[in-house]
Amino acid sequence: MLARRAVGLFRLQRRWKTRKTRSEWPAAYRKAVQEWLQHSDVPAQPPLAGEAIRADQNEAIIRRLPVRLLTTVQQSEILANKVLGSGQPAVAVDCSGEVSGRFGRLGVLQLATEEAVFLVDVETGGPEMLGPLEPVFQSTGLVKVFHDCREAVSLLLNRYRVSVHSVFDTQVAYAAWLEREGLEIYQAGLAEVLRTFSLSAYRLHRWDRLERNAVPGAKWHQRPLQPQAVEGVVHLLALQQELNRELGDLSGTLTQRRSASYVHYAQMNCEVPEAPLVSGQKLQAMLASRKPEAAYFKLNHPALGAALDREDLKEFLDLKPGDVAACVVKSLSPCQSFAHLQREGHGNLWLDRLSNRMVHLPTEEEVDQARPPRASSMYDLNKGSRPAIREEPRSFKPQKPTVVHKLGKRGAVKVKKSGFVPPEPQHRSFPA
Repeated sequence: MLARRAVGLFRLQRRWKTRKTRSEWPAAYRKAVQEWLQHSDVPAQPPLAGEAIRADQNEAIIRRLPVRLLTTVQQSEILANKVLGSGQPAVAVDCSGEVSGRFGRLGVLQLATEEAVFLVDVETGGPEMLGPLEPVFQSTGLVKVFHDCREAVSLLLNRYRVSVHSVFDTQVAYAAWLEREGLEIYQAGLAEVLRTFSLSAYRLHRWDRLERNAVPGAKWHQRPLQPQAVEGVVHLLALQQELNRELGDLSGTLTQRRSASYVHYAQMNCEVPEAPLVSGQKLQAMLASRKPEAAYFKLNHPALGAALDREDLKEFLDLKPGDVAACVVKSLSPCQSFAHLQREGHGNLWLDRLSNRMVHLPTEEEVDQARPPRASSMYDLNKGSRPAIREEPRSFKPQKPTVVHKLGKRGAVKVKKSGFVPPEPQHRSFPA
């Protein structure tokens, strides 16, 4: 009986939320566990030190936070003063809208602190709501935690003239963790990062179903807002702390330095208009993902870059996800949504194995300029007063052969002796 009750407690602790208890979970879940323990005869065992720490971390990750919806400029001012005056080292940020990127439109700005989640309804209150929040984004002492901040930072900078500083990107931190573990580097989604470092939060939102089934995108112009408005930002602060512990960098300085390339993505190809790209156009491309038969790039443009030809892929071997390279548009797809790219200097590149980067082959003129032609340094070595070889004076008169074979009388061959007399052999005897 005691073993059966222990198994029941284990199943109760491991059960997932259902539709019936979705609004009450995990508060009702913890209450049910405590009531079961009070009426049970199972002796309570104190957890180990490591298990207690891990349980506290998971509890901090899945704890419920109040959600505040802001629709006026005055509320944005109050939020900015509260965030800057709270003394917190970081704030989680996410941007959502129907279209993201440089030519997109912001619908909702999500901010999460240790106490609450704030949803700034830009679509209802207008772009003026971002003005009071500009000091929050530009503060260098307040770390802004994103997950894949490239499109969000590009949208804020190019559409609303709001620059972002001191960014910690959890996608960059996860890539650094993969590199440290010796695994293949790729750009993971938020659900996959939570599945690795916070399985409780992953199960809380049932994101396993999202990975198995295709879910339509959230419609950010509809009210009330979808749950994705909170789910994409509420776990970022706890995830930042967990990633810093795994990387051995509690301050997060390493990840902030690596995240600078994601922030600079907002300024990439700013001179390129929204119009469709044309063949031969030069632009910067950031590697997003690589497969054995293809490589895909982000261009800070509605079009997506791709390299599909085998010869073109060889010239991107030195790039890792997040690296930027100068490229040329080779051709466009019929739908104008994909641009087939070639690396600038195509056909004149080679991979330097020592530095692990592509190097341009110099032209013949550059080689002659760097190393002008000159006589060999060994030409006059050991040269005496007289030439080592004496050459006979040249003459255009044909020389007679030394040995002449001539037909004589009756067909006999006569040989003219050259006059060379070989030396007589000298035989010496040695005593036995």
